[in-house]
Amino acid sequence: MGKSILIGAILGSLIGWVMGFTIFSGIIVGAIVGGIFFSLFTKRTTTQLDEKNKQEEQTIQLREEELDIEKERVQTGEVKIHKEVVEEQKTITVPIRRQEMVIEAGDEEQYRIPLKEEEIEIHKHPVKLNDVSISKQEVTEIQQVKATVKKETADVDIDGTVDVARNNEQQ
Repeated sequence: MGKSILIGAILGSLIGWVMGFTIFSGIIVGAIVGGIFFSLFTKRTTTQLDEKNKQEEQTIQLREEELDIEKERVQTGEVKIHKEVVEEQKTITVPIRRQEMVIEAGDEEQYRIPLKEEEIEIHKHPVKLNDVSISKQEVTEIQQVKATVKKETADVDIDGTVDVARNNEQQ
């Protein structure tokens, strides 16, 4: 831009001198005209280059699939816990005492002596045998999930002798 203003100032001073203006006013008018000319010229040139590049350049959008993992709780079974009564025969040896009458021969008197013996009575009562704890615990295990995903790549087919500039290829 500086070159355009300088050239415009020089041309403006020459035109101003030829037309009879002062050289200073010619420099100012020339600089302004040179700046305007530079702005218009570069805008037009940039616009033309952008349009030309747009016509020559095309893009292809490449895509790939990604895996989205979701987890869902499902009931896999059920556990029922109940008590069951099991009967079994137990045999216990218990010593029992009893009295026996012993009579010795001798005088003829009668004696009445009560005899006693122990009888076995069976009583049942519950006894705490064991506590069974019931709870759930969370166990984490690692599973590998495999799935096939698709990925688009750009493939260039060249026919004939064509120069192709390749940029860094994306992996």
